Amino acid sequence: MELTVSKMTIMLEVLSDGEWHGIEELQQLVELNERQVREIAAFLFEYDLAVVDISSQKVRINKCFQEILTQT
Repeated sequence: MELTVSKMTIMLEVLSDGEWHGIEELQQLVELNERQVREIAAFLFEYDLAVVDISSQKVRINKCFQEILTQT
């Protein structure tokens, strides 16, 4: 399955609440496979847009990026 902009948008909408979200939860909500969710999380982490907790398999958007998302 190819990653689409709409899937990325949905994932950002879910993460925009600033809460921790599990990889499995994101897979179900966005209808992506684990690899795709991890790739998006890694991208967000690489550009300091999110925090990724590897041990608990969770992702949370960082506060500055959350503010930007809630303004759009």
